[in-house]
Amino acid sequence: MFKLSQETIAIVTVGLALAGLDMHGRIEARADREAIQAEARAEREAIRAEARAEREAIRAEARADREAFEQHITRLTQGQSRLTGIVDQMRTAGR
Repeated sequence: MFKLSQETIAIVTVGLALAGLDMHGRIEARADREAIQAEARAEREAIRAEARAEREAIRAEARADREAFEQHITRLTQGQSRLTGIVDQMRTAGR
């Protein structure tokens, strides 16, 4: 049978231990990387959701401003029409 010296056994044992640590380190690094990627995805989605909400708020505010402006223009147009009618009545009454 093949006999190994104590030094050879020690070297092989240390090598196997280092290989095991290396494998464990790679597995741990992969898990860390996946956790970081998942966290980054979640943060990106949160930022996108916040941006969507802000855009919707801006659009709603712009819509409300536009409607208020349209109402103001309508009131001014109606007032102008009334004034035009009064002026026309005054012109025809003065003849």
